[in-house]
Amino acid sequence: MDEQIKFRTALAALKAAAETKDRKLSVQEVQDALSGMGLDETQYQMVYAYLAGKGIHVEGAVIPEVEKPPYTDGEQEFLKQYRKDLKRLKKQPADRLTDLYARAADGEAEAKRLLTEHYMDYVLELAEDYAHGSLPIQDLVQEGSLGLMVGIDTLGLMDEALTVEAHLEHEIRRALQEAIREQEDARDTGAQITEKLNKLADSVTKLTEDLGREVTPDELSMYLDMPLEEIEDLLRIAGETIETAEKSED
Repeated sequence: MDEQIKFRTALAALKAAAETKDRKLSVQEVQDALSGMGLDETQYQMVYAYLAGKGIHVEGAVIPEVEKPPYTDGEQEFLKQYRKDLKRLKKQPADRLTDLYARAADGEAEAKRLLTEHYMDYVLELAEDYAHGSLPIQDLVQEGSLGLMVGIDTLGLMDEALTVEAHLEHEIRRALQEAIREQEDARDTGAQITEKLNKLADSVTKLTEDLGREVTPDELSMYLDMPLEEIEDLLRIAGETIETAEKSED
């Protein structure tokens, strides 16, 4: 197998493995998966950075500092206003937090509200770890805030081996990673639909030329070996850009 193909296959396997482990891998797992490919430490660091860009945390990895692209104008405006809003929120003194944790775990709404305000700056800090990717910072902060609320709501159910901060970070990161995953899945689905539409359009052109008339959805279904229902769905998406005999008769 070509070395480049082996490398891409190994990366895909690592991403799949990370999905089953809360999008976390160890340095050893990455190195084991890529062993035999002759990578040096600099190249491994590039792999760690690539995985981090996909929302996968490699525990213990040394990732080189890479200059990130600037935020868009819309993102900068949001961050300016958000940081201004953060200054109005009340941070809690350290000696009050333990009591607030206990009250929130018992379901007290006021304690939950105070803790939410206290950790909103932490949401932004974590959201920025995933910025400049498939989601704008506005969406990341929104999703991270939802994760924070889930974390606070589940304080009474948290793993006793975790600190409260670790529990909250886990829930915030999980919300961020899930949002990114959904966005990437939607993008992949969109790309697949676009590919099918292009194939459909090419087939319509070819069959129209071969038959000397407009083709029917049934003929496209047989030609492309696709279910008729899928052909009709694609034609609906295409609208007037793809003409068939059945559509022209309506």
